[in-house]
Amino acid sequence: MASWPGPDPTSPVPTPAREPGAVARLTRGLRGLPPASRWWGPGCGGLAGWLQRAATGTTPPSPDVTPRFHQLLARVKEGEPVLPAEARRHQYVLVRGMLGDELPGYLLDNVQRLERRGLDVLEAPVDTEGLLRDNVAVLREALLDAAHFGRSVVLVGHSKGGVECTAVLALYPELRRVVRAVVTLQAPYGGSSIAHDLATAPEMRRLIDFAFPLLFHGVSRSVEDLAYPQRMDFVREHPYPTDIPTVSLATSRLSRLSTMYPLQRYLHERYRYASDGMVTAVDAEVPGARVVRLDDMDHAQAALRALPGLSRYHPGDVTEVMVALALESG
Repeated sequence: MASWPGPDPTSPVPTPAREPGAVARLTRGLRGLPPASRWWGPGCGGLAGWLQRAATGTTPPSPDVTPRFHQLLARVKEGEPVLPAEARRHQYVLVRGMLGDELPGYLLDNVQRLERRGLDVLEAPVDTEGLLRDNVAVLREALLDAAHFGRSVVLVGHSKGGVECTAVLALYPELRRVVRAVVTLQAPYGGSSIAHDLATAPEMRRLIDFAFPLLFHGVSRSVEDLAYPQRMDFVREHPYPTDIPTVSLATSRLSRLSTMYPLQRYLHERYRYASDGMVTAVDAEVPGARVVRLDDMDHAQAALRALPGLSRYHPGDVTEVMVALALESG
């Protein structure tokens, strides 16, 4: 972990005046902090896709079910049913990603679509700015409750939530019997390039160390949980079981029409990574999972409804099709 220079004891820092808004307080507070040295370093160059490279020759390639995804998506858009009859036998536990509690409408369409199909849906009460291990404990309790009442569960996690869905099964193998299938939507299973750069560049780390507790009552180390070194250590120590039916959505986009274009452009120009703005496509593929690969979806579009004309996809459609794919397997 990098260290940063402390304040000069001979130069007292003035106390920032209190402002009525969080953003104003953040701005004033940052001015009162000691300056961080400008440093970009190597960033995460060459780290994206590390898991696929490490698995070469030892793990069979992930089946690409993108054509099947588009077949089912076309049917959903025509109002045709695609979920199998067994779908109503399970409980669907949806897990939000980073900052999910702060975004109006986040996962709303996803939840409502499954409920309209007559499914039992539970949003896991995770802290979206909390540590991975703490949120895994919350999911463990949800799975234990389901087991107590004889329910089977389909886990559906977006972004960081997908990482937590896989982590609970890697850490607690005895709970695999409760889980019928897992759906990960744009989950940084191998790590997040943006999270890595935020956690390792001093100027950016200084910002999240200050902003997360102040604005979101969160833990800045939750960003570090998604950086490449932490994900490498976790995955090597706790590999995801390959006997659970799992479907992963891996996406990328580079478009000025995307709300995440600045981040997509940053990762493309600095590293030549194909990403959705937060996660590179190769890092979103869970080992052993069937994979849907899309090159026209950004990181928000699986969980938030876009403005008309800016997206080909509706979060509810995507979720319904991904669940159908998960229940087709296994």
